[in-house]
Amino acid sequence: MTELSVIGKNTLRIDALDKVTGKAKYVIDVMLPGMLYGKMLRSPHPHARIINIDTSRAARLAGVKAVITGRDISPERLGFIRDRTVLAIDRVRFIGEPVAAVAAVTRELAEEAAGLIRVDYEPLPAVFDPEEAMKPNPAAVIHPELLKYALHPLPFPPYRFEPDRPNILIHRHVEHGDVEQGFKESDLVLEDRFSAAPMQHCLMEPHNCVAQMGADGILTVWTTTYWAHWFKAEVSRVMGLPPSRVRVISLYIGGNFGGRTTPHLGLTAALLALKTQQPVKMAFTREEVFIDSASREPMVLYIKDGVKKDGTLVAREMKAIINAGAYSSLIVQIARSSVFATVGVYRMPHFKFDAYAVATNEPPYGPFIGFGGSHIVWAVENHMDMLAEKLEMDPLEMRRRNLLKEADEDVCGQINHSTGARECLDKMAGWIEWGTTPPLPSGSWKVGKGVAQGCRQTIAGTTSVAAVKVHEDGAIEVRHSAHEVGQGCNTTMAQIAAEEFGATVDMVKVVFTDTAITPFEFGTVSMRSTFNTGNAVQLACQDAKRQLFALASAKLGVPAEGLDIRDNRIYVKGVPERGLRVPELFTPLGYLVKGGELVGNGVFTCPISSEDINTGQGKRVVAYLSHGANAAEVAVNTETGEVKLLRLGGCYDMGRPINPKACEAMIQMGLAIGTGTALTEEMVVREGRIVNPNFMDYKAPMAMDMPSTDRVAYQFAPAPHREGPYGAKGFAENTPVPVAPAIGNAVYHAIGVRIKDLPITKEKILAALAAKAGRASAP
Repeated sequence: MTELSVIGKNTLRIDALDKVTGKAKYVIDVMLPGMLYGKMLRSPHPHARIINIDTSRAARLAGVKAVITGRDISPERLGFIRDRTVLAIDRVRFIGEPVAAVAAVTRELAEEAAGLIRVDYEPLPAVFDPEEAMKPNPAAVIHPELLKYALHPLPFPPYRFEPDRPNILIHRHVEHGDVEQGFKESDLVLEDRFSAAPMQHCLMEPHNCVAQMGADGILTVWTTTYWAHWFKAEVSRVMGLPPSRVRVISLYIGGNFGGRTTPHLGLTAALLALKTQQPVKMAFTREEVFIDSASREPMVLYIKDGVKKDGTLVAREMKAIINAGAYSSLIVQIARSSVFATVGVYRMPHFKFDAYAVATNEPPYGPFIGFGGSHIVWAVENHMDMLAEKLEMDPLEMRRRNLLKEADEDVCGQINHSTGARECLDKMAGWIEWGTTPPLPSGSWKVGKGVAQGCRQTIAGTTSVAAVKVHEDGAIEVRHSAHEVGQGCNTTMAQIAAEEFGATVDMVKVVFTDTAITPFEFGTVSMRSTFNTGNAVQLACQDAKRQLFALASAKLGVPAEGLDIRDNRIYVKGVPERGLRVPELFTPLGYLVKGGELVGNGVFTCPISSEDINTGQGKRVVAYLSHGANAAEVAVNTETGEVKLLRLGGCYDMGRPINPKACEAMIQMGLAIGTGTALTEEMVVREGRIVNPNFMDYKAPMAMDMPSTDRVAYQFAPAPHREGPYGAKGFAENTPVPVAPAIGNAVYHAIGVRIKDLPITKEKILAALAAKAGRASAP
């Protein structure tokens, strides 16, 4: 790769000092004069008809400025399948669904007023198990009007409903070859069932917003969304406001991981602000975050593989049953994208995949970092080890034998490009010293190693727009609408701009995510910011440079194509001493000598092909794939079931790393999230009620649960992408994907029992050991 001056260099984040000194502003910090506080009243029933809502006592309470119910506001629905209203109107579908909201002068008063609202319910039958809910005659139909709901326009085709199974929100089907024939041709056929529990995103900043209706008739919403322009469109549509009268601002956001899908929160605040004509602040409690922020979806997975004696995969059939909860949220995209976690890794002559997103009366579930890929890889990578054991084959070699290579065609018909899978796997195998026997401790501790492979796709067909202004002193201002959720995208955009202008990063100012100022962005989702927004910023820089060179050309008497720029100076290529400084193109008052501002614009839309709705076949149905591998070494106590992580490493393909230190930070994040997925994290839901909706009872991993820093590896396997800015692509959502199966395989290697249902708890280990020994486990 060509050596560059800024790209590929460890760069201090441009927000680092603001964050460590507490100067960085988050939405939770927004305080406005005369601000009210909003609070929602939530349903105690998993499924019930709303008979009557009496708000009179709440409305009479001194200090209460507004009370609204679902019947007071627009019936427009939210979601990619538009199935949810801002507040429930005639029916509630989960425990905790908002039915009314109040605005009052203090938080405490708002909470008291919400408690004074009386709601009469008629309980209805409920269903919680997705495998029961997806049957033709379930105990409850969650959305009787499902087939009449509108679908949000998407850059990919909608997928099939199942009219005879009314709780199936979406059915995603991919097919290649003939799996039944493939199984007949196989020497070994193995099938099994796996599952993954619901999880919380555990974001430091709770979901919150502030809405204000200005005297100029413009509604401004400060919110923790990760797609401001989409949310602006939803506010305009639901509230009936012209788009020009809606402004959405997103400041720094305290974590994302897919968990910011709460448009009903921002809309509730906006509706209260409209009614009171005062600013309204709303913030979820931690319990509300667990209940109503679309936590990670639980999933049941069935997998059947056929292989030859030499380990060659012949056929794979998978069925994913996704518990969507009461509403669809982003389940459409999860059902669609999860398949690529296996499609993009291995060659499979015959393949069949069905994903069913099923409505139940549990709280709504939604995207989590990995968008369903972690679940798929949990099943696939366990199964790869199981197949290897049956064949008496090294599981590492089995993977190597079947990996897709550059220019291979996958089972969807796409040609692989920018593929670092093999290098990721080999680097992790070398680091973990695969093939060597771990030291065997005395007593009840057993040690084992495991590896796993995974990948994550990025959505194609979406658009990013950026603008770059050159100031009179030569400073560069980048305007974009990607969200800074902790991943460092502002620094990435500053590095791209600095590289394009031959400048240092401190010459770049970044303005981000204010729909009144910054241009359109599809959203900070699906690892697309570096690739999509980065491309838009690069194009905007090139447009600005073309304008600069055209102005300088007249002064220097040299064609514009003969000019270049570095260190705030435009010069003649090959004659660097001949040139002029950028400020010479401006008047002392700050405008161009020719008049006006100098602003470059860039638009990038990732290409997408058509896709067969019945087979999932298409020449380009994803933007790209990011590959990765993990290796783990664990010690397991056969008397207590305790698992200790001794070593944990990850190696990933991010194209060309723009800021290596930032990439390391993303791997650190992924290893921690993957560890929680593997060993501790589970939202316990019983009869539709979350019983551990707080950080006392929900067990997220802490620093002491991770190996010491000298026993953790953060490695890269760059495979530059021909369309990425400087060859870069996103990768962070893939970082936790292979972690859990690597740990699970290591546990099996240590004690000879395989836990197939996440998380791998002490109780499950002891029960499995007892079953293996033919005795009952302790209660």
